[in-house]
Amino acid sequence: MGKKLREKTKKDKPRPRNKDGTIIKKKQTIKPETKFNKVLKSGTENDLQNEMEKLNELNRLNPTKNTKNKQKRRELVLQRRHMKKRLMSKLRRLHQGRKEALNKDDDNDNENEESENEDDDDGEREKKEKKSKKYVPKQVSKTIDMMREKDETLFDENDKEIKEALENDEYKNYFNNEYSPQILLTTSIAHTGGIFKFIKELKNFIPNSYFYYRKKFDLGTIMKKSIEKGFTDIIVVTERLRKPYKLLLIHLPNGPTMEFKLFNVIYQEEIKGHGTSAGHNPELMFRNFKTTLGFRVQRALNALFPKDEELKGRELITFQNQRDYIFFRYYRYIFTEDFKSANLQELGPRFAMRLLYVQKGLFDPEKGDYEWLYKDKMGVRRRKFYL
Repeated sequence: MGKKLREKTKKDKPRPRNKDGTIIKKKQTIKPETKFNKVLKSGTENDLQNEMEKLNELNRLNPTKNTKNKQKRRELVLQRRHMKKRLMSKLRRLHQGRKEALNKDDDNDNENEESENEDDDDGEREKKEKKSKKYVPKQVSKTIDMMREKDETLFDENDKEIKEALENDEYKNYFNNEYSPQILLTTSIAHTGGIFKFIKELKNFIPNSYFYYRKKFDLGTIMKKSIEKGFTDIIVVTERLRKPYKLLLIHLPNGPTMEFKLFNVIYQEEIKGHGTSAGHNPELMFRNFKTTLGFRVQRALNALFPKDEELKGRELITFQNQRDYIFFRYYRYIFTEDFKSANLQELGPRFAMRLLYVQKGLFDPEKGDYEWLYKDKMGVRRRKFYL
């Protein structure tokens, strides 16, 4: 009963009437949003500017203080910002359309002038075309390698004194073809079976390399016996978490000793479409070794491979230095029928190295004299490189 009585009271409410007795009609108020949308669609530039002035006045007077509800206030502010953005974009489009129309008129005028001056010589036309065409230089992207800090140790090939001093080092006999390299491969004392996979890969791409089990021999005794047997270099591979971690390179009989940290080792099996080595002496390519230290590291890596490269095998090893990281790749190149280009097939493995130190003489961790040693502070300056 209560619900029915409420419905009757709602229906029986008296409507406001005039003196004549006619019902007063409500005035249809137009919302400001509908007005704004009409101005945006069919308004001229002056109308748009007037609307912009109105919005600025509203923001200046700040009528949102009268509204007590914070959410409504926030909605009003966001609505005004949105309206202002739409007005700005519409005005920008009108300006662009006007500019394009002016440019078209100028082009038409130029075409008419050219048609009138058709009797000019061809040489004069070419001169005008050259003047009209402006040369825009290509923008070269700036990389960290290009923004490298200048270093005093940068190697200059034209400087004969420095070149002679660097060439008269421990690798002088190798570059004078006095011997062929013989490399001994071994592991650390504590190792697992996972390290032998990497050593097998090293043995595949380094010719004249021989693997010996380390057992419990010290490096001192190993160096003495290897000198007696005629080895020229020793490579010791250490592991961490069943993965190759460091590579120690000792040149015999007088050093130097270099240690590298290994990164991102990818074996031959993991490379898609890999090939297999035929056992030829590979060609070598070194890139971006610019300092005296980099030149020394390049000579040490070069001394691991025989000097007589067998070009029939078409095998290529690259050592590329990029931001003091040395990237190793092993390829076979196949010429096309025209002999103008070549296709590459990766043989594997694939890894990166970073130099940790260079020690004079043979390996001696207690009394060794370090030529260069990597420290944690060196990695702070991003544009400073040492190789």
